[in-house]
Amino acid sequence: MDVERGSGTFVVAPIALPIGKRVRFNEALKAQSLSPTWQVLRVVNINADPKLAKRLEIDLGSAVILFERLYLIDDLPINICSSHFPGQRFPGLMAHCETYRSISQMLIKEYDCDHLRRSTRISARVARPRDARLLKMPANSPILLSESINVDQSGTVIEYGVTRFRGDRMELVMEQTV
Repeated sequence: MDVERGSGTFVVAPIALPIGKRVRFNEALKAQSLSPTWQVLRVVNINADPKLAKRLEIDLGSAVILFERLYLIDDLPINICSSHFPGQRFPGLMAHCETYRSISQMLIKEYDCDHLRRSTRISARVARPRDARLLKMPANSPILLSESINVDQSGTVIEYGVTRFRGDRMELVMEQTV
């Protein structure tokens, strides 16, 4: 339910996002006649701390590009996605992040690199204050936290993604190919 002061109470159906082998967020939403947009929050160089080094399978202190964006549907924030890429693997990536609207398309066109999901870990937690503010939700609201390891066509890790979904607007659907 969604309550808008002066307008009433509305039932808002959650947006279903399939989680499968291929990483195709925009395509999955467009297939539901939704038009996702994003705002770049930041694109920065950082050094791999122990957690990032382990997830990206790179050396501690190696260059990492953090690309963080806020996704919206019909001007409603639905998630914050923080993508971490090994900097040495993707020269010029920071400039490409500002122009492409699809990570998969950017990786294919600029680096001849497929974008496949190796694993995804999903949990629930209370939104941190910055996330709650960006997602325009009350403090202490639940989010779905998705941590993904994505690889190229040879199995090399190319991205560690951390996505915080609004718990009241999204449902994640696990898909298995038989």
